Amino acid sequence: MSDGAPIPQPDFKPSKLGTKDYWDKDSAVKMVDWVEEHYEDEKETCAILDLGCGNGHLLLDLAELGFEDLTGIDYSPAAIELARAVAEDKEVDHIIKYEAVDFLAEKETLEWCTQQAVSATDGHGEPKKFMVMLDKGTYDAISLHQKNKADAAAAAAVANANVDAEENEEEEETVVKDSVVLAENDDNMEELADRYPKRVASMMHDDGRLLITSCNWTQPELIQRFSQYFEYDSHLKYPTFTFGGVKGQTISSVVFRKK
Repeated sequence: MSDGAPIPQPDFKPSKLGTKDYWDKDSAVKMVDWVEEHYEDEKETCAILDLGCGNGHLLLDLAELGFEDLTGIDYSPAAIELARAVAEDKEVDHIIKYEAVDFLAEKETLEWCTQQAVSATDGHGEPKKFMVMLDKGTYDAISLHQKNKADAAAAAAVANANVDAEENEEEEETVVKDSVVLAENDDNMEELADRYPKRVASMMHDDGRLLITSCNWTQPELIQRFSQYFEYDSHLKYPTFTFGGVKGQTISSVVFRKK
């Protein structure tokens, strides 16, 4: 190459492997495939619950595969309204049921599951139990809320420590109330992420499975955090990366069975 000649630059194209949209779709496909693989012969009777269903895309895919007992719940009434509209547009609203439920609230969860009982004869008046429970990012969102609450409480404590208690009592009270984010039905102050496994276990059939996908927690962390109510069953595989000699992956999908 002669001196002064321009050096050709590599023509790098954006890789879909590094986009959130790619991982979002890939994990959803893997979750749906797992359900079909393990419950192919139970499509009419396998009760499936999507925790934090959002717009309901997981259940839409399962409905297309022939599953008939599909329910999605979400804390947000707006999300449920959207999911119902999408299901109606795709003409599967007679198969999928979407409802606004705060499943972290024990009383509300029990009442809702009781209402879902197939009939007094089939369900013997007891709360309905689900065979498959799916979570794609909901536990992540709950964990983030818990972190934000802890950070806010710490910030409030620092702020209050700098306030003269005698001269600024009213201001101190305002700082605490405004800084600590509380969830609805958070009466006993039990941490939301810690409450999650217990509530999910209460809605699951004894032989059921929970498939949870997370972008924030590693597989060992999920297993440890769910260990009181669940046992590790299996996991879904994703492409891995190596950085600094450490091998890992950007997403974790773990299957749990109830203890």
